[in-house]
Amino acid sequence: MPHFTRREFIVGSVAMAASLRSNLILADGEPDVVEVRGTDHAAMVTAALKELGGIGQFVKKGDYVVLKPNAGFANPASWATTTHPQTVVAVARACLEAGAKQVLVVEFPVSKGKKPLDRCGLTEALKAVPNVKVELLGDKKDFRQVEIKNAFTLKTVEVSKAVLSADVLISIPNAKHHGNTDVSLGMKNAMGLIFDRRVFHTGHNIHKALADLTRVIQPNLTILDATRALLTKGPRGPGDTVKLGRIVAGRNVVSVDAYGVTLARFGNKTMKPTDVAHILQAGRAGLGQIDIDKFKVRKVEV
Repeated sequence: MPHFTRREFIVGSVAMAASLRSNLILADGEPDVVEVRGTDHAAMVTAALKELGGIGQFVKKGDYVVLKPNAGFANPASWATTTHPQTVVAVARACLEAGAKQVLVVEFPVSKGKKPLDRCGLTEALKAVPNVKVELLGDKKDFRQVEIKNAFTLKTVEVSKAVLSADVLISIPNAKHHGNTDVSLGMKNAMGLIFDRRVFHTGHNIHKALADLTRVIQPNLTILDATRALLTKGPRGPGDTVKLGRIVAGRNVVSVDAYGVTLARFGNKTMKPTDVAHILQAGRAGLGQIDIDKFKVRKVEV
């Protein structure tokens, strides 16, 4: 008889789980999203977690935790094409303090090898938390095929085995423009956890495929790094950037993305969540609330 981990058991039931979580959040009075303003990454992450009830709401003693930053391009942090390394470090430290048995940073870089993590500063930054390990994906053996129920277009997808076996997945995307999808935030960040990204561009409507991917990969927590944002020429850059000095966090990746769209003029456009097709599709699929007028938002400054 095959052995199923806790995360594998719930794959394919994400929409129902998301609905249950939303009801629990309402009952608890927890905000849908937290927006923190500041300049110190560690203080901002700490404040965001506090407003969501603390890291203990997400990570328990003995948990195996996967962190997924956006670290796919071999660019300096100043280009804002990757998650700021100090944001990743702050989240990793919080997980270890909560008693995580293992914290693994996972990425499938667009450029092969360690160069992207080195250039964006993540390799050096993680030396401050030596108990954190890094796994660079790329070999097909690193993935397992998963069927997607009720899909718009993407019927199966090969997902990182590390993610499928994790107790907790925390997505730490950065806020940036994307030439094909208008923005690259939390939902788009999950493409760094699958084997075949090209098929999203060549074999499917990418927006519908991203919504389908969200049915399978829905993080327990999303922390959007909008300390600085790439406004143009994304996802690779270089392009115009702006220092927003914000972090947005929440349980539901679709809702975090919906709020994140409003933070800046990505692609030199002012957009609503419904202007971004993959967010709209995810909302229609019941994967998250995208009407920000209905959000409970908590704003803090540190």
